[in-house]
Amino acid sequence: MFPGAQRLAFVLAVTGGLTLLSLKRSDTPTLNCATVNGGDNDFKILVVGESWASDGKILPDLPRAVSERLQGRGVRACSLGFAGRNSRLLYTELREKFSKEKLYLPFEDKTPDKVVLMTGVNDEIQHIGASAYVEYTKKLVEYFSDASDVEIISIPRVNERNFKPPTLYSAIKRSILGCFYDHCQRRVNDLYRVALWRDHPELNIIEYDDFIERYEGNERFYTADGVHLTDEYFHKYGAFVGGALSLGKDAGK
Repeated sequence: MFPGAQRLAFVLAVTGGLTLLSLKRSDTPTLNCATVNGGDNDFKILVVGESWASDGKILPDLPRAVSERLQGRGVRACSLGFAGRNSRLLYTELREKFSKEKLYLPFEDKTPDKVVLMTGVNDEIQHIGASAYVEYTKKLVEYFSDASDVEIISIPRVNERNFKPPTLYSAIKRSILGCFYDHCQRRVNDLYRVALWRDHPELNIIEYDDFIERYEGNERFYTADGVHLTDEYFHKYGAFVGGALSLGKDAGK
């Protein structure tokens, strides 16, 4: 094949991959809520993320940890999980499927006191590029600008090196996008993290490494896919997040 034809084939492959990447998923995101020491003045927390935020995996441990920090004040926490979505798709579906009115219903139509963004794993696994991760993370923060505070959890440490995509198509797409956006690097967690810190130093970020510093040597905390925590450690993760959140001086009132 001539060099020009090779370049054309590569461009077509990337274009096709990007087109398929933008297709909407049909599975419905899940919203789960839990209340600890509920009362008339509950502290309200909304967690939005990918599969790490789905199925209530971090509940009720997160609100329990916050309630303990607030000397027993009631805490209402809801977790909205968009399984399999990168930040671009998550942002798009959030705006299309969850109006603010719908999203805040579990909080009696009140704005959350705290929003936590739990994204980034699919960004790095799918290799959507650091610039896209930064752009749509910032858009998610701006989307919840009506909340009192928004915090981001840095991208969790997962098995980037040996991750096995579920299908042949996913493997091909990951390989193409990895070379197109990430210079064929398999491990891009730090690359994406640094890009966010560099471009938006004003954002409030919780350091995941304070929970699990690295994947290697801690495989027992993860399921066989190397991308998700075990049930036990998802509960521990919820408690960690609850203990790491910044709470304003008025939070205990």
